[in-house]
Amino acid sequence: MDLPLAPAAPPTDFVIGRSGWAGRAAAVVALTKPRLACMSVLTTMTAYTTARWTAGPAVAVFAGTALAAAGALSLNQWWERRTDAMMPRTSQRPLPLASISPSAALAWSLGFSVAGVVLLAACVNAAAALVAAATILLYGVVYTPLKRRTRWATEIGSISGALPALLGNAAAGSLGARPGLLLGAVLLLWQMPHFFAIGWRYREEYRAAGFPLLPVLDATGRRTAVWSFIYTVALIGVSLAPWALGWFSAWYGAPALVANGWLLRCAWQFCAAEGRDRAARALFLASIFHLPVLIAGLLLDAYVRG
Repeated sequence: MDLPLAPAAPPTDFVIGRSGWAGRAAAVVALTKPRLACMSVLTTMTAYTTARWTAGPAVAVFAGTALAAAGALSLNQWWERRTDAMMPRTSQRPLPLASISPSAALAWSLGFSVAGVVLLAACVNAAAALVAAATILLYGVVYTPLKRRTRWATEIGSISGALPALLGNAAAGSLGARPGLLLGAVLLLWQMPHFFAIGWRYREEYRAAGFPLLPVLDATGRRTAVWSFIYTVALIGVSLAPWALGWFSAWYGAPALVANGWLLRCAWQFCAAEGRDRAARALFLASIFHLPVLIAGLLLDAYVRG
């Protein structure tokens, strides 16, 4: 996700306009989609921290996750360099601007990927390295090419976006830790209304670039809106059920109620036939608010519980 992790990100991370070493460095940083990479690191470290408050290889977990995310996202840009050049919202990325060559971008992607997996294997554990490798392969090798072939690529991409939470659990030596499992399930579902809202807003650009995404195939937006609402309802059930079962305290449950309420309202408004473009923007903003609130609630709950 665009979590890893998933389908597309809102407009460009960086605009490359410098020359020399500064320009090359900026191009490499932009190649990693730093906003999405930071989200992957945040979810990994949230799961890791909530599963294990004791001292551990936190720096290695952070660095290994960051490198693996950078590798996967760079590979995504390498695959999509031609279609990125066709869309105004992605045309300022380093490959369309020729700020970096395709061969250099691929080399950086492979270098980041290998470095991240090796670091996790050497300094954390094998399970964390395996999850990181699976995330890179699923996002960079499976999901990215499928975006040109099937409407279901978004759902497939959401799996890779959810894996960083399991990476955090694996790094903590506790694959079954409840906060990480909850966060992974939330990420799996959260990405759908989030990216359907983006897809609807930029549907003409995706259509021109040849992406058969649901918002592109859906002339009226009704199916896109209905699927967004269905996934939102499922997300609310998944995110609130553990609190209702007593697994988490009100420190998590209260903010989760607020965030879910706003998201549900926006998803419902997206289903209205009129003002769908405006409603898609509202749904996107609600999703941006939703995830950090749930993450903050999980961290606060784990801290209070000790």
